[in-house]
Amino acid sequence: MLDETKRRILRTASALLLSGALALTLAHAGRAAPAVGPAATRTAAGSVDSIIELITHRNPGLVSYQAHARLDIRQLNFPYLHPVLNGTEYYTSPGFTVFDFPHTPSYLKGITKVEGAVYEAHRWKRCYDITFRTEPEAYVMHMVPKIRGEVSALDVTVEKNSGDLQHFDWHYHNSGDGISLTQYYTIVNGYSVVTLQHSDVTIHHIRARIVGTFENFKYNVTVPMPTATPSDPAHQCDN
Repeated sequence: MLDETKRRILRTASALLLSGALALTLAHAGRAAPAVGPAATRTAAGSVDSIIELITHRNPGLVSYQAHARLDIRQLNFPYLHPVLNGTEYYTSPGFTVFDFPHTPSYLKGITKVEGAVYEAHRWKRCYDITFRTEPEAYVMHMVPKIRGEVSALDVTVEKNSGDLQHFDWHYHNSGDGISLTQYYTIVNGYSVVTLQHSDVTIHHIRARIVGTFENFKYNVTVPMPTATPSDPAHQCDN
Protein backbone atom coordinates (compact mmCIF):
# COMPACT_ATOMS: atom_id res chain seq x y z
CA MET A 1 0.00 0.00 0.00
CA LEU A 2 1.37 3.43 -0.91
CA ASP A 3 2.28 5.67 2.02
CA GLU A 4 1.05 9.27 2.00
CA THR A 5 4.37 10.74 0.82
CA LYS A 6 4.51 8.50 -2.27
CA ARG A 7 0.84 9.10 -2.92
CA ARG A 8 1.37 12.86 -2.80
CA ILE A 9 4.36 12.67 -5.17
CA LEU A 10 2.43 10.51 -7.61
CA ARG A 11 -0.45 12.97 -7.58
CA THR A 12 2.00 15.77 -8.27
CA ALA A 13 3.77 14.02 -11.14
CA SER A 14 0.47 13.09 -12.73
CA ALA A 15 -0.94 16.59 -12.42
CA LEU A 16 1.93 18.32 -14.20
CA LEU A 17 0.85 17.62 -17.75
CA LEU A 18 -2.80 18.33 -17.01
CA SER A 19 -2.21 22.07 -17.05
CA GLY A 20 0.68 22.02 -19.45
CA ALA A 21 2.87 23.09 -16.51
CA LEU A 22 1.51 22.99 -13.00
CA ALA A 23 5.11 22.27 -12.10
CA LEU A 24 5.39 25.91 -11.08
CA THR A 25 3.26 25.27 -8.02
CA LEU A 26 3.02 21.52 -7.50
CA ALA A 27 6.50 20.12 -8.09
CA HIS A 28 8.82 19.93 -5.11
CA ALA A 29 12.28 19.71 -6.65
CA GLY A 30 14.45 20.29 -9.70
CA ARG A 31 17.78 21.27 -11.17
CA ALA A 32 19.04 24.81 -11.53
CA ALA A 33 19.15 25.94 -15.14
CA PRO A 34 22.54 26.66 -16.72
CA ALA A 35 23.30 30.33 -17.20
CA VAL A 36 22.50 31.74 -20.61
CA GLY A 37 25.66 32.90 -22.41
CA PRO A 38 26.22 36.52 -23.42
CA ALA A 39 25.35 35.85 -27.06
CA ALA A 40 21.96 34.58 -25.98
CA THR A 41 21.03 37.35 -23.58
CA ARG A 42 20.73 40.34 -25.91
CA THR A 43 17.12 41.36 -25.34
CA ALA A 44 15.31 44.44 -26.52
CA ALA A 45 12.00 44.97 -24.75
CA GLY A 46 10.29 45.42 -28.09
CA SER A 47 11.63 42.08 -29.32
CA VAL A 48 10.26 40.25 -26.30
CA ASP A 49 6.99 42.10 -26.81
CA SER A 50 6.86 41.02 -30.46
CA ILE A 51 7.31 37.36 -29.53
CA ILE A 52 4.56 37.60 -26.92
CA GLU A 53 2.38 39.37 -29.49
CA LEU A 54 3.01 36.51 -31.93
CA ILE A 55 1.92 33.96 -29.31
CA THR A 56 -1.20 35.78 -28.13
CA HIS A 57 -2.50 36.47 -31.65
CA ARG A 58 -1.81 33.06 -33.15
CA ASN A 59 -5.47 32.03 -33.49
CA PRO A 60 -7.57 35.07 -34.50
CA GLY A 61 -11.24 34.54 -33.76
CA LEU A 62 -10.71 31.74 -31.24
CA VAL A 63 -12.25 32.69 -27.90
CA SER A 64 -12.59 29.26 -26.31
CA TYR A 65 -12.79 25.56 -26.99
CA GLN A 66 -13.41 22.24 -25.34
CA ALA A 67 -11.89 18.92 -26.35
CA HIS A 68 -11.77 15.32 -25.22
CA ALA A 69 -8.51 14.74 -23.34
CA ARG A 70 -6.79 11.41 -22.75
CA LEU A 71 -3.83 11.26 -20.40
CA ASP A 72 -1.61 8.15 -20.34
CA ILE A 73 0.64 8.26 -17.26
CA ARG A 74 3.44 5.69 -17.05
CA GLN A 75 5.30 5.69 -13.74
CA LEU A 76 8.76 4.41 -14.65
CA ASN A 77 9.71 3.68 -11.02
CA PHE A 78 6.41 1.91 -10.35
CA PRO A 79 5.47 0.13 -13.61
CA TYR A 80 2.38 -1.33 -11.97
CA LEU A 81 1.00 2.23 -11.72
CA HIS A 82 -0.18 3.12 -15.21
CA PRO A 83 -3.37 5.16 -15.01
CA VAL A 84 -5.10 6.32 -18.17
CA LEU A 85 -7.41 9.28 -17.57
CA ASN A 86 -10.21 10.41 -19.86
CA GLY A 87 -11.91 13.75 -19.49
CA THR A 88 -12.32 17.21 -20.96
CA GLU A 89 -9.96 20.10 -21.63
CA TYR A 90 -11.44 23.61 -21.57
CA TYR A 91 -9.46 26.51 -23.04
CA THR A 92 -10.14 30.24 -22.76
CA SER A 93 -8.13 32.78 -24.77
CA PRO A 94 -5.43 33.98 -24.29
CA GLY A 95 -4.26 30.82 -22.52
CA PHE A 96 -6.26 29.72 -19.47
CA THR A 97 -6.95 25.96 -19.29
CA VAL A 98 -9.10 23.73 -17.12
CA PHE A 99 -8.78 19.93 -17.18
CA ASP A 100 -11.67 17.91 -15.80
CA PHE A 101 -11.13 14.18 -15.22
CA PRO A 102 -14.21 12.87 -13.38
CA HIS A 103 -12.87 9.35 -12.78
CA THR A 104 -9.38 8.94 -11.31
CA PRO A 105 -7.69 6.19 -9.26
CA SER A 106 -7.76 6.62 -5.50
CA TYR A 107 -4.08 7.62 -5.30
CA LEU A 108 -4.80 10.49 -7.72
CA LYS A 109 -7.69 11.78 -5.65
CA GLY A 110 -7.67 15.55 -5.63
CA ILE A 111 -6.64 16.21 -9.24
CA THR A 112 -9.97 15.58 -10.93
CA LYS A 113 -10.10 19.26 -11.90
CA VAL A 114 -6.95 21.31 -12.51
CA GLU A 115 -6.57 24.92 -13.61
CA GLY A 116 -3.49 26.32 -15.33
CA ALA A 117 -2.36 29.63 -16.80
CA VAL A 118 1.15 28.90 -18.04
CA TYR A 119 0.04 29.56 -21.64
CA GLU A 120 -1.06 33.11 -20.79
CA ALA A 121 1.92 34.75 -22.45
CA HIS A 122 0.62 38.26 -21.76
CA ARG A 123 1.47 37.67 -18.05
CA TRP A 124 5.04 36.54 -18.62
CA LYS A 125 6.74 39.95 -18.42
CA ARG A 126 5.05 40.60 -15.09
CA CYS A 127 6.17 37.25 -13.70
CA TYR A 128 9.61 36.69 -15.26
CA ASP A 129 12.82 38.40 -16.29
CA ILE A 130 13.02 37.32 -19.93
CA THR A 131 15.90 36.89 -22.35
CA PHE A 132 15.86 34.96 -25.60
CA ARG A 133 18.00 33.56 -28.36
CA THR A 134 17.10 33.17 -32.00
CA GLU A 135 17.40 29.81 -33.74
CA PRO A 136 16.79 29.13 -37.46
CA GLU A 137 13.12 28.23 -36.96
CA ALA A 138 12.33 29.26 -33.39
CA TYR A 139 12.84 31.66 -30.52
CA VAL A 140 13.95 30.15 -27.21
CA MET A 141 12.82 32.29 -24.30
CA HIS A 142 14.70 31.95 -21.01
CA MET A 143 12.45 33.14 -18.19
CA VAL A 144 13.59 33.57 -14.59
CA PRO A 145 10.83 34.08 -11.98
CA LYS A 146 10.89 37.53 -10.39
CA ILE A 147 9.69 36.04 -7.11
CA ARG A 148 11.81 33.14 -5.91
CA GLY A 149 10.07 29.80 -5.66
CA GLU A 150 10.92 26.18 -6.38
CA VAL A 151 11.30 26.86 -10.12
CA SER A 152 14.61 28.52 -11.02
CA ALA A 153 13.87 29.06 -14.72
CA LEU A 154 11.52 28.17 -17.55
CA ASP A 155 12.68 27.80 -21.16
CA VAL A 156 10.01 28.05 -23.86
CA THR A 157 10.55 27.29 -27.55
CA VAL A 158 8.30 29.36 -29.83
CA GLU A 159 7.98 28.59 -33.55
CA LYS A 160 8.98 31.72 -35.48
CA ASN A 161 6.17 31.88 -38.02
CA SER A 162 3.16 30.42 -36.22
CA GLY A 163 3.82 31.32 -32.58
CA ASP A 164 3.24 27.69 -31.58
CA LEU A 165 4.55 26.85 -28.10
CA GLN A 166 6.56 23.82 -29.13
CA HIS A 167 8.55 22.96 -26.02
CA PHE A 168 8.81 23.80 -22.31
CA ASP A 169 11.64 22.98 -19.90
CA TRP A 170 11.23 23.65 -16.18
CA HIS A 171 14.41 23.89 -14.11
CA TYR A 172 14.44 23.82 -10.30
CA HIS A 173 16.72 24.95 -7.50
CA ASN A 174 17.01 21.47 -5.97
CA SER A 175 19.41 19.13 -7.71
CA GLY A 176 18.36 16.22 -9.89
CA ASP A 177 14.79 16.94 -10.98
CA GLY A 178 13.30 18.46 -14.08
CA ILE A 179 10.26 18.52 -16.34
CA SER A 180 10.03 18.75 -20.12
CA LEU A 181 6.91 19.14 -22.23
CA THR A 182 6.76 18.88 -26.04
CA GLN A 183 3.59 19.86 -27.91
CA TYR A 184 2.42 18.96 -31.41
CA TYR A 185 -0.10 21.11 -33.26
CA THR A 186 -2.67 20.28 -35.93
CA ILE A 187 -4.98 22.51 -37.95
CA VAL A 188 -8.47 21.36 -36.92
CA ASN A 189 -11.38 23.14 -38.60
CA GLY A 190 -9.29 26.22 -39.26
CA TYR A 191 -7.54 26.60 -35.89
CA SER A 192 -4.07 25.45 -34.83
CA VAL A 193 -4.52 23.43 -31.64
CA VAL A 194 -2.45 21.02 -29.56
CA THR A 195 -3.46 17.45 -30.38
CA LEU A 196 -0.50 15.61 -28.79
CA GLN A 197 1.76 16.24 -25.78
CA HIS A 198 4.79 14.30 -24.52
CA SER A 199 6.18 14.97 -21.06
CA ASP A 200 9.05 13.56 -18.99
CA VAL A 201 8.87 14.22 -15.27
CA THR A 202 11.47 13.63 -12.56
CA ILE A 203 10.39 14.65 -9.07
CA HIS A 204 11.83 13.35 -5.78
CA HIS A 205 13.28 10.32 -7.60
CA ILE A 206 9.86 9.61 -9.08
CA ARG A 207 10.08 9.34 -12.87
CA ALA A 208 7.08 9.44 -15.17
CA ARG A 209 6.46 9.57 -18.90
CA ILE A 210 3.15 11.12 -19.85
CA VAL A 211 1.34 11.27 -23.19
CA GLY A 212 -1.68 13.50 -23.67
CA THR A 213 -3.95 13.36 -26.71
CA PHE A 214 -6.77 15.77 -27.59
CA GLU A 215 -9.62 15.42 -30.08
CA ASN A 216 -13.28 16.29 -30.80
CA PHE A 217 -12.72 20.04 -30.57
CA LYS A 218 -15.70 22.37 -30.17
CA TYR A 219 -14.87 26.04 -30.68
CA ASN A 220 -16.20 29.23 -29.10
CA VAL A 221 -18.41 27.42 -26.63
CA THR A 222 -19.18 28.22 -22.99
CA VAL A 223 -16.36 26.95 -20.77
CA PRO A 224 -15.59 27.18 -17.02
CA MET A 225 -14.52 30.67 -15.98
CA PRO A 226 -11.05 31.27 -14.54
CA THR A 227 -10.70 31.57 -10.79
CA ALA A 228 -10.22 35.22 -9.82
CA THR A 229 -6.55 36.25 -9.84
CA PRO A 230 -5.30 36.83 -6.29
CA SER A 231 -4.37 40.40 -5.39
CA ASP A 232 -1.06 39.25 -3.88
CA PRO A 233 1.54 39.50 -6.70
CA ALA A 234 3.32 36.45 -5.29
CA HIS A 235 0.32 34.33 -6.24
CA GLN A 236 -0.53 35.94 -9.57
CA CYS A 237 2.43 34.09 -11.08
CA ASP A 238 1.86 30.72 -9.40
CA ASN A 239 0.96 28.98 -12.66
